[in-house]
Amino acid sequence: MTSPALSPLAHALARTDFAENWYRWCDAKRDWAAEATGTYEEDTLLTASGAFAALPASEFMRAYRAAGAEVSRGSRVPDARHRSFTVEVAAGPAVCSLAVQLGRGLNSQECGLVVLLDSEPQGQPETLHAVALAIRRTRGEPDPNPPYPRPIIGSRSQLEVVSSGIVDVLGQVARGWAS
Repeated sequence: MTSPALSPLAHALARTDFAENWYRWCDAKRDWAAEATGTYEEDTLLTASGAFAALPASEFMRAYRAAGAEVSRGSRVPDARHRSFTVEVAAGPAVCSLAVQLGRGLNSQECGLVVLLDSEPQGQPETLHAVALAIRRTRGEPDPNPPYPRPIIGSRSQLEVVSSGIVDVLGQVARGWAS
């Protein structure tokens, strides 16, 4: 399989541990409580039927705020049926703006990222799952199965770890873009 050319945003993400972490964040079988700093009285979202109970968008938003990001309701997703919000991390004139769309009836996160420099978009928004795969391919790594996973949040511990990790990566990209 040929390696795709990386966009400037993908190059910035490749300089972080993003690609490795993206697939880790998508691993539903991890012991997330062992990685979280908080403890949660009701951590698991697993229901009696074996599915995950859907969290309200406000709980996702609180987790991203707790990780240090600015968060606002709504996103660039035009369809009002979607549960979505925007996460922003700034460094000087550079702002990483992440549109997070939550799956209907489950806690999947579809994430589209764009960097703004002095409020001007630096390219088109790119989905994080596609960038993670592109980075792996440029390194000659095999495609994982499935190749385009999204984090499906199965516990509050996982939400904490994933939101903190994403905010950290956005901060690294924003700082790199600003310098």
